[in-house]
Amino acid sequence: MPDHAYLSSRLKALRRELVEIAEHNRQYFAKKNHSRSEKAQHKQLRERIYQIRAELYSLIEKRAA
Repeated sequence: MPDHAYLSSRLKALRRELVEIAEHNRQYFAKKNHSRSEKAQHKQLRERIYQIRAELYSLIEKRAA
């Protein structure tokens, strides 16, 4: 089971990453037209959100066990 310091550090890192993704989304949706690379980056970040969600659920399950 991961220790408290690791969990705290990991949660802070994930939180920072989510804040960065939220800022990207704000900028992305402020524009009407997007280049192919902007769309690809947006898709990658959306996939990353699913990865973060899965990691958080995993951490919760390990903590509850």
